[in-house]
Amino acid sequence: MADYYSYLWSTTWPNVIVLFLIWGIVLSRLGWKILKTWRYAHDAGGFLRLTGKALIWIGVLAIYTELLLFSQPDWLAQPGFVQGSVQGKAYDSGARAYVLDVRNGSEQQQFYVDYNVYKQIKVQDQVKLMYLPKRREVVRCELVGSLL
Repeated sequence: MADYYSYLWSTTWPNVIVLFLIWGIVLSRLGWKILKTWRYAHDAGGFLRLTGKALIWIGVLAIYTELLLFSQPDWLAQPGFVQGSVQGKAYDSGARAYVLDVRNGSEQQQFYVDYNVYKQIKVQDQVKLMYLPKRREVVRCELVGSLL
């Protein structure tokens, strides 16, 4: 699991840091407004305005968090595991990615790997993969058996 989340962190750290900065700024501003309203506005109007502002800022936080989870859905998913034989490998010029076709029983799936894995794996090798379930990117590839 540590491999999975360290890979996610390495590919999405700018998005996560910006989200944490937005949360920090919004919560500190909201805390300041609550403190200011509590000290100086002891009427119902001040607390109603504070409630309205709090709802707006909570909506802003929800939208930014949803945008991150929409663009990076693998943060909430469990890693996928598959073990099978490599049936083919290719370079997808449209996606600019290296693709492995892995057969697990009667099911054949495509996974995206980096160049080093692509070079080392041969067709008909037995592999065990840990991958991101939504993006189908391989996090860890273990060679279980080889024809050589």
